[in-house]
Amino acid sequence: SPAGAALQRCGAAMEVRIDEVDGLPAHTYLSIRYGEQRRQAPFRTGEVITFPPATGGAAEKAPRSYTVDVLRKVGSKQVSLAGIAALGGSVKSAGLEIPSLEINGTPITADLSATMVRAKPEEQVEQPKRQQIARKAKEYLDAHGVQPVLNDMFARLLEAQPTEPLAFMVDFLEQQRESQATEAEGLRSYASVPGLGATPLPGFADGRSSEDLPDLAQHCSLAADVLRSRPEVYERLRDTRTELGVSLAQCAKPGIDCPGHALMKVAGAFAGDAQCYEMYWDFFRSIVCSLHPGWMPGVPHFRESNPAKLTNSRIDGSGRYAVCATLDARRNFQSLRFPTCCSKAERREVEQILTSALAAGADGPPSGRLRGAYLPLRSSESHAAKRGGMTLHQQQRLRIAGMLFGAPDSRMRLSAGLGRDWPDARGVFLAESQGAFIWCNEEDHLRFFARQHHAVDLKRLWRELQRSISAVDAVAVSRLRARGGLGVAAESAFARSDHLGYVTTCPTRLGAALRATVTLKIPLLAAAADLSALCSSMDLLVSHEVGHSGGVWNVSTGDCLGLSEVDVINNIIEGCVTLVSLEQRLERGEPIFEATLGLGVEAAPGFPRSRCPPAMPDVSRHQCIAAEVLRVHPQIYAKLRKKATAGGVSFATCIKPGMDDEATRASGVVAGDANCFTAFRAMFDPVIQRLNGDFLPTVPQPRDTSCEKVTNCTIKGHRSVRVLVEIRRNLRGLRFAPSCSQDERREVERLVVKALLSLDQPREACYLPLSHSQSYAPMPGGVSEEEERGLRSSGLLFDVPSRREQLSAGVGRQWPDARGAFLCGEGADFVAWVGEEDHVRLRVQREGGDVKVALARALALEAELSAALERLGSGFAFEERLGFLTVDPAHLGPGLHCAVDLRLPLVSMRPELEELVASLDLRIEAAGTPGDGSDAAAGLATRRVGTGPNLGVSEVDVANGLIDGCARLAGLEDALAAGGIEAEEQLRELLLR
Repeated sequence: SPAGAALQRCGAAMEVRIDEVDGLPAHTYLSIRYGEQRRQAPFRTGEVITFPPATGGAAEKAPRSYTVDVLRKVGSKQVSLAGIAALGGSVKSAGLEIPSLEINGTPITADLSATMVRAKPEEQVEQPKRQQIARKAKEYLDAHGVQPVLNDMFARLLEAQPTEPLAFMVDFLEQQRESQATEAEGLRSYASVPGLGATPLPGFADGRSSEDLPDLAQHCSLAADVLRSRPEVYERLRDTRTELGVSLAQCAKPGIDCPGHALMKVAGAFAGDAQCYEMYWDFFRSIVCSLHPGWMPGVPHFRESNPAKLTNSRIDGSGRYAVCATLDARRNFQSLRFPTCCSKAERREVEQILTSALAAGADGPPSGRLRGAYLPLRSSESHAAKRGGMTLHQQQRLRIAGMLFGAPDSRMRLSAGLGRDWPDARGVFLAESQGAFIWCNEEDHLRFFARQHHAVDLKRLWRELQRSISAVDAVAVSRLRARGGLGVAAESAFARSDHLGYVTTCPTRLGAALRATVTLKIPLLAAAADLSALCSSMDLLVSHEVGHSGGVWNVSTGDCLGLSEVDVINNIIEGCVTLVSLEQRLERGEPIFEATLGLGVEAAPGFPRSRCPPAMPDVSRHQCIAAEVLRVHPQIYAKLRKKATAGGVSFATCIKPGMDDEATRASGVVAGDANCFTAFRAMFDPVIQRLNGDFLPTVPQPRDTSCEKVTNCTIKGHRSVRVLVEIRRNLRGLRFAPSCSQDERREVERLVVKALLSLDQPREACYLPLSHSQSYAPMPGGVSEEEERGLRSSGLLFDVPSRREQLSAGVGRQWPDARGAFLCGEGADFVAWVGEEDHVRLRVQREGGDVKVALARALALEAELSAALERLGSGFAFEERLGFLTVDPAHLGPGLHCAVDLRLPLVSMRPELEELVASLDLRIEAAGTPGDGSDAAAGLATRRVGTGPNLGVSEVDVANGLIDGCARLAGLEDALAAGGIEAEEQLRELLLR
């Protein structure tokens, strides 16, 4: 064009930019020749190569094309020149070993010499002392082999450029030390190591011991729970076998061999082949349901893997926040036993399928080929092309890159059979494209990985992973069909169930069998928010990245049963986009609440708030009480879906929490104002009845605040840590938190704070609005963020809503406006929370076990606050039948909750703990409150035992029930400490109540 010609004539520079590159091998460089000039740079997205403008006559003859050469660096080494003679000296490096940058490559050996050219005499400068020091240094480094290690370390440091270089260097040196120790050992035999040889780990179902169930009273796993509560399941199925010969005893062996711990209950069961979940479903059913809350048996697993249906949102267009991303998919073959139970021949068949796919990929079409190298684990003799497995150099490089798995080191995994015949037929396939690799015969037959650094694009990463999976599947179908292990009509060789999705060895991985992880650099957000709770609200998990400071976190997907691959990937993309957006807001000094789902003007997205859709959502998988009611009485939805209260609260607003959160086991319904309990009685009454043990009041809610009727029994001092009494109230005439406007919320704050300040309280009593709240005129902007964190860590302030049910309920809208805490001074036992879930929540917390004193204090404060509000023309919302009205129907009645923190180290270890406490009409809650001096840090098993729904029960009876129950638990703890049969008799008596 004329404009282009003009640019050439004026001597414009030429820039060649790499906009996108696909299928790129590692350590690749781009070399471009433009005219007589050549420039070289790393071949990566975003790289720019600039050619300076031509001068003179060359400017008139600018090239009409440029040549692209793709070069691959195969080896690299830094050669030291320390100690070279200053004048004409030389350094010879005979037999110099240049490490290969290819994990499958071998070092290159070369003889090199470096000679200094003699300079002019006037330029010569004698430095005998420096030369002597340098020569001695070189001799020392060469004698101990230090220099090559340091050169390699610095080369990798500059290549990786980690955010924590010192931590990277420490890890590198430690790996070098381990590698040298391993090299000294040589190839290792595992045949005599229990669980890693040819026979199962000694214990249950080991082929030598009895397969009768042992005593499982002290076992804490989901498998043990099933076998303990339903031993008839085992007796009925113990002699059955799957078509491939797997028994129920083999599946349950890990949970029987390993007692586990009550504080960290695991599945304790592994499938031995694809048929186990079907044949032993009576055993696996409750395990799968416990591991996947919200999943309902019988509901088909949804499948959708088309990359075109992935969101186009980019996590981080700037490249500043997303450090890397990894996709991890598990697959097992349907006609072979899984690694837990397979024979050596079956395990080798899996390896041969993978290596056959590699061989087929050399001549296959580019779209479906699998190209790279297969490296068996060190000491493996199964792969004919590489007897003895990978070299030490390859093992070291794989370990550093995080691409290597090791022998099982936990008793649970050894008992499952995952280590048998180690390391035979285990290995790693490395694809030519960067970041793609496959594990063979680790926990599942195959684990496919796709990893990407910096320019994170999960849509592209998923396409790469799909190509690898499809290439192996195509070869497996042909090979297994030829040996008669696969039907002619089978489209895939991978084990898959209509209801469980892809079938995996461990039941925690069922469903899409896909895990996505994105490493984000979000230091400000990590410091400002509860990152774990925030990610949990988006159905994501988060963990700190090892080797980095507090600002780098791994965000990953969790449960994937019932979710398609597209659902899993879209969820983490949108979640990470939100996290990056919040980090950017903090960088600009802006509060992040408005940008957080459920904390801005609107409640969290999902089920509509204004009006229910014509068709009732599918609630077959929902766990809340509201969903249970609608499943039994679907006509309630049709009857109420268009209705609203006189205050404008829709039925949709009330049931939204239960519709949005499949996993919550709470009530699933909230009240937006006092009229909801009347207008939507057809919905609320069945929920209230189920919450209160089939009790539905037909008489007025009893009230009895005469604390002299509370028993004088003080719970044993050496067992009780502290007492907590809470009273919830909402103001009449104003809508509740799920539906109130900003003006209504501010009016609540004005009335409650004015009433509290009028009470007879210490001079230092004051109201502290949350940080960034602008509603309280005496303190615009609220407390500082640091002060707010201090209050929260001391247990004096409520948390920001983070659970999905809270955000869907709307209690977090317009956060933190018109919310705060009324404190009575340092060391006081009373605090009032304003604008949390209910309008006001009074809390009295006292050390020791005197429930009576704490209750009297709380009721006296409530009475004074009620009288003060009445003088202001307001008061508490109350209904004769239901008592004090609360947002959650679980708190109706006296609106009272009492709890005691008890030291119960022995009782806490009992597997019947929850059942035991429930027999006393109490429940186990979180142990202590953060910052309140919980004894958990001291190693004592402190349990918070509290009251549950208590509609139809007076205040005095609530307290007496708690005192009696806690006294019984404390007595049982003393009996267990003393030993003897008395403790077991007490336990049986309580369980039979």
